[in-house]
Amino acid sequence: MRAQLWWLVPALLALTLASLRDHRLLDRWLLSAGQFTDCEGAAEWQDSAVPRLLPGQECRLWRLPFELDPADSAEQLLVLTGFGRDARIWINGQPLRDFDSGWGVDYTSIPQRLALPPAWLRSGQNELRLELHSGSSDYDRSYVGRVLLGPASVLEARFAQMRRLGQQAAQVSIVFAIAIALMVLPIAWSRPRQRSYRWFALAVLSSQLFVWNMGWPLRPLPHLLWHTVAHAGLAIALWALLRYTLSVSDAPRAAERRVNRISALALAALLLRLLDPRGEWAMLSVAGDSIYRIVLLLQLLQLGWLWWRQRGPANPVARWLAAGAGLTLLVGIADSLRAYGIYTGALTPYLQHWGIMYVLITLLVEQLRQVLAALSAAEDAKIHLGAALAQRSAELQHEFALRQQAEQARTLAEERQRLMRDMHDGVGGHLVALIGQLEAGRSEPEILKPQLRSTLDDLRLMIDSLDDACADLSVALGMLRQRLQPGLTGLDLQVRWNTAHLPDLAPCSPDVVLQVLRILQEAITNAVKHARCRQIEIDAAWVNGELNLSVSDDGAGLDPAAEPGRGVPGMRQRAARIGARLSWSTQDPGTRVTLVLPGVIPVQIDGCRQAQA
Repeated sequence: MRAQLWWLVPALLALTLASLRDHRLLDRWLLSAGQFTDCEGAAEWQDSAVPRLLPGQECRLWRLPFELDPADSAEQLLVLTGFGRDARIWINGQPLRDFDSGWGVDYTSIPQRLALPPAWLRSGQNELRLELHSGSSDYDRSYVGRVLLGPASVLEARFAQMRRLGQQAAQVSIVFAIAIALMVLPIAWSRPRQRSYRWFALAVLSSQLFVWNMGWPLRPLPHLLWHTVAHAGLAIALWALLRYTLSVSDAPRAAERRVNRISALALAALLLRLLDPRGEWAMLSVAGDSIYRIVLLLQLLQLGWLWWRQRGPANPVARWLAAGAGLTLLVGIADSLRAYGIYTGALTPYLQHWGIMYVLITLLVEQLRQVLAALSAAEDAKIHLGAALAQRSAELQHEFALRQQAEQARTLAEERQRLMRDMHDGVGGHLVALIGQLEAGRSEPEILKPQLRSTLDDLRLMIDSLDDACADLSVALGMLRQRLQPGLTGLDLQVRWNTAHLPDLAPCSPDVVLQVLRILQEAITNAVKHARCRQIEIDAAWVNGELNLSVSDDGAGLDPAAEPGRGVPGMRQRAARIGARLSWSTQDPGTRVTLVLPGVIPVQIDGCRQAQA
């Protein structure tokens, strides 16, 4: 049973509307004939059937005679389904209704109910007189709708029913449409790439121009112009619904062009209705109205077919939308028959707004379903993404741990190789030389003691370079000073260390620290042994993004004729090993040895990252 609701609900609604719409039992109280003239009384009275729609006139005066049975003592009620822009009404010469002073008021399709005071009525012949005012524009119409005069006990209920089905239902439809528009417009504004929301919003807003025509008497344009604008709103609404349906179904461009052409045909036919129906253009005016209604019915058929093709588990609302298009088609046919006078009743309201409201509410349900489905999909995606992120995070942590272990193993192997190389080239070489001297019989303490001290100093430098604290060159320079200061104290020298103003430096690798310390130690040793100086200065400064370390003395200076020993080439090799620049310069007096560690903050130099000053 639940699976059949998509067609049962609109079918029951259509049957209910059809049963309530048929008021032919009230025909006995219809005033179907009368006479009219101009309001000045200059023209003869002309017989006419009622209802009657005539081209715009400034004023018309109607009189409709009726008889009242002397035995009928029930309270009488006058019901008019419409009477042009405005009307003044008399019963037997007594004023029953005066003009409405509101601007833009038009009661052409707004029914009116007027209670007749019993004292104004008389047995036998009575007269109802109407003074109809319409605008002076060629697009205004002088209109007398259906006029019923009968027992209030019967007509009151029927009138209330007609208002509920017609005017009040149209007003409710407009309220629903405003609520839908308030929900859809922000979404359409925030999602400019999703055209479906814009088409839906256009369908909602334009359809209410047509519904307004049946719900409120406020109409700022002449009757025919406003009627044309209202029907243009209906045509645009159907066009927008078709474009909405095509946009959500990813239809080809050819389908969009077909929809645009048939919608343009509806609007063009609608313009033909504005032609003067009294002259040579009368046939075109009637043909335009007929073509317009036929095109609208074709649009509804196409809309229902498009929605029916989308039915399935992925779009459960498509069947409801197709049934809604069928309902709108049926009430549209019924309203067209009423407009042409083929199928009428005494108090037969127009029902097109019922189909429009049904389709809009169903579309709103579809939009809400899509939003909820998107939220559900987003929530599922969030859960899956969280699980995937957790899994990937665990994988990355495991991979990082493996890489860290491999890096630690590689670093340990490199340090082991470096220590072996340094032991072989440094301490190992010194010890081999000492062993050779001892084996040769040269064991004088004066010779062995300096060599042993040099070997011990080199071993200490190696140990200091492995200390984590010495990864900072500022700390390493301080430890070098502590190592060398005791040996320099007994000499007739003044040693100044200007290394306290270095910026914070990023940690350097042990190899960089060791090579820097050995170069400085060799430079200080050369100054002590060969320069015959009285003063030595060790300076450290940050200059133009580079660390400058220098050892200067006031000794004899460089001797161009001197044979170079092994110390200077060894210093150059150590500097090249860590990517540094080493230079000697003569000063007055003395010599200056400068070691430059280049790099721009931050720079990686063979494992040494220079920090900002």
